[in-house]
Amino acid sequence: MKLLFGLVRFVVTGFLAATLLTIARNRMVQRDPRQRRFLEGHAPDPRPDGMCRGWLDGSPIKVSWRGKQFNAAAATGINVLARQDGESTVTKYPFRTWTGPGLKDPDIEVLKIDYDLPTNPLWLRAILDEVVEVEPGLYLGKLHSRFFPGFPLSLGFFWLQSSRVESEEPVEPNAAETPADSGNVAA
Repeated sequence: MKLLFGLVRFVVTGFLAATLLTIARNRMVQRDPRQRRFLEGHAPDPRPDGMCRGWLDGSPIKVSWRGKQFNAAAATGINVLARQDGESTVTKYPFRTWTGPGLKDPDIEVLKIDYDLPTNPLWLRAILDEVVEVEPGLYLGKLHSRFFPGFPLSLGFFWLQSSRVESEEPVEPNAAETPADSGNVAA
């Protein structure tokens, strides 16, 4: 009987901790200056097609993620990652895309990037990215986790720039819009 009560207490404590974490992280993302820019954006039209260079800003973590390769006609894509040599790339983690209302921002239409595919690892299948165009060829993405049904967790922001934009250098967002302590994550 003690074992049962201990197990129940563990599950309830874990659920409460996860709920508090979700609320705190969602509030942090909603207060981030990039949230305002996200709300001012719109679903990309036309949808991204081809390689989009990706980056995080303000992240203390060095990531191997380099961007996403989109196939607009098939409404699919795949992530592009740097290999350990740092010079070559590999593609991993396919996704499908569609347009719909934002998960946490239902008043705007976004491009959804959904990793819930049988070929992806279980930890990734709960991830849903949402992307809006903020300037021609410049996209701001928001990363969500749907690990706990009914309690989506907003994890942070990322940027994408279409390779079809004629500029050689990416359009870096204003530093005032990218706080260093934002804890960005990208998939």
